[in-house]
Amino acid sequence: MSTVLYITYDGLLDPLGESQILPYLKGIAADQKGALVLSFEKERRQAQFSSTMARALEHCQIQWKPLRFTEGNFALGKICDLLKMYFWGYRLAVQHGVRVVHARGHPAAQIGLFIKRLTGARLIFDFRGLWVDERVDKGSWDLRKAHHRWQFRHFKRTERKLLANADQVVVLTEAVVPEVHRLGAGPSTSVTVIPCCADFEHFTLPDHHSRAQARDWLDIPQDALVLGYLGSVGRMYMLDRLFRLFELAAADRHDAHLLVVTQDVSALNELMGECLPVALLGRVHVRPASRQQVPHFIAAMDVLVSFIKPSYARMAASPTKLAECFAAGIPVICNSGVGDVEEQVCSLRAGRVVDPSSDAELTSAVADLDHIVAMGGVRLRDAARNLLGLEVAAIRYQAVYAGLND
Repeated sequence: MSTVLYITYDGLLDPLGESQILPYLKGIAADQKGALVLSFEKERRQAQFSSTMARALEHCQIQWKPLRFTEGNFALGKICDLLKMYFWGYRLAVQHGVRVVHARGHPAAQIGLFIKRLTGARLIFDFRGLWVDERVDKGSWDLRKAHHRWQFRHFKRTERKLLANADQVVVLTEAVVPEVHRLGAGPSTSVTVIPCCADFEHFTLPDHHSRAQARDWLDIPQDALVLGYLGSVGRMYMLDRLFRLFELAAADRHDAHLLVVTQDVSALNELMGECLPVALLGRVHVRPASRQQVPHFIAAMDVLVSFIKPSYARMAASPTKLAECFAAGIPVICNSGVGDVEEQVCSLRAGRVVDPSSDAELTSAVADLDHIVAMGGVRLRDAARNLLGLEVAAIRYQAVYAGLND
């Protein structure tokens, strides 16, 4: 019977769960001789995939309690889910004699602290980022509104309480460690940095055949130089500057193409209509992809472009897409002010860091594209694995759990 309860408000059946929860969870379960998981799942995905997932988890000594994620109803739905998390978290902890609660993110950590106070269990706060401030960054909370200001202040106080009472804290970046201590983590609290890592067995190095096949699938010329984008569409991702970089590249070289792999196709098409000349649309290739398809699609890329608007909250961010593309030997053009990205790119010689707001710097990057492409390949993959491979995360999580016994 496992004495570890892992709580996450994200679903194991979501793309995020498949890439950034399950691989870590399997490592934790192997190290701790099992684990119990409480997660929230979308209705459609749960109906389609829950039985398959449950069987797969059994083989990894993981017991799973999926709860239905409340879609819609806004704040009322979130409150309903939080109450379910309190009820089932406490019930499972008592029923299974849980000694460690591993809480992924701020909402789960509230339940973890509740369980700790009632049962004496140890609390690992897997602090995925500056969640409260991210809500403002993404536009979920508008601080001009009184009720959003109240939520902001309330959850900042809650964040301080969670950090002060956690036995172990896990963060994604070195950049945020001093801030975590300033926000409430005590001087004796152990803070471990575990960046968003990639499964290097899933994201493999493309060979000539797989690269050619990917370009055939996507209707991209074999001799094209392909700038790539991977992930969501939103105001923090500076897609207007991605399009400006592509426009400059297309003006400089006839072989420049852009591949965008995203689920947000309609939003992307709207942005392209606003930002790109009609004459260039034929050189843009847009595809949604499942996690299984992503490695096959990014094999067509020569350079990933990742522009993320810097902010206070971004110091805690570790973009998963970088680890995944580095695993495939694909270098990056990116900006500073996001977690440890600049340090990683420089130390790995993994691409070029630019100021996306500067046309002069984008033009310079375009002139240097062949050199940037040459930074990729097996050398980049091998160097990145020592920093961003799943093996790194597994070793560090083992150290976090060992630290509970010190």
